[in-house]
Amino acid sequence: MDTFEIEVATGGSSITYTIKPLEDGSFQVSQKDDLVGIVFPNTREKGVTWTTDDEIDDDLLENIGRAIEAEKL
Repeated sequence: MDTFEIEVATGGSSITYTIKPLEDGSFQVSQKDDLVGIVFPNTREKGVTWTTDDEIDDDLLENIGRAIEAEKL
């Protein structure tokens, strides 16, 4: 998969993130040239949940995950 961009609404504005799919099924999230973190989709019976080992707020993680799902999954 190719690198793509998503927009995530936060507090009345939106932030553009660059998403790079990685070979292990995770996604590298960057804002401009700064790495935000790596996010992992976990498919469950009730849908996809998103996790990270990086310091990403839970609400932001969920919003990033939903935007990735809408774009690629």
